[in-house]
Amino acid sequence: MKKNMARYVLYIACVVLAAFYVLVLWWGKNPQVGREYRMYYITHELTDWPGYGNLEYSFGTKEYCLEYKDRAGWEINKTVCSRKGQGWQKEKRYEGTRNTAGQSYVYYVPKTSADNAVLVCDITDYEVNNALDYGVLVYVNDTLAGSIDKKGVTQIDIGHVNADELLTVKFVSDNVTFTLYSISLDDKAYNN
Repeated sequence: MKKNMARYVLYIACVVLAAFYVLVLWWGKNPQVGREYRMYYITHELTDWPGYGNLEYSFGTKEYCLEYKDRAGWEINKTVCSRKGQGWQKEKRYEGTRNTAGQSYVYYVPKTSADNAVLVCDITDYEVNNALDYGVLVYVNDTLAGSIDKKGVTQIDIGHVNADELLTVKFVSDNVTFTLYSISLDDKAYNN
């Protein structure tokens, strides 16, 4: 009788443990996490951890593609762009962030909609790596929005932007190496 009881307890413990493992596997495949967590830790789309909810963006906020501290170790008094995706330099970003791949990404989740959104990029260094320079093509949600062909400030009209939807800005630069110093999204309706 005691052997049968011990056997049943052991079977029940095995079933509970197996069910727990199946549940853990299901949670691993279907995590209930925020957008930033998913993009940084699971899909590895982001190179910097922005923090929960920090992909949200207010039009007109100029963000600098720098480290949080300068070379001397002092915190900088600027809004740092921590929404960069793959394709950017990951350290020693004191004068801007250099592209390191043919495609570089920046992600936004606008807090409000805009009909006349403009992407403003300040490029501090622009080097052509090949005689076939077509510039840096800029795509917004996989639609060609414009190009950058020199250093300096470039404004690219991107048109309508929906609130609370992920906006993906992709820089395609197969023949160009450039340094992005600052970036912002503006709403032309409010900046005339």
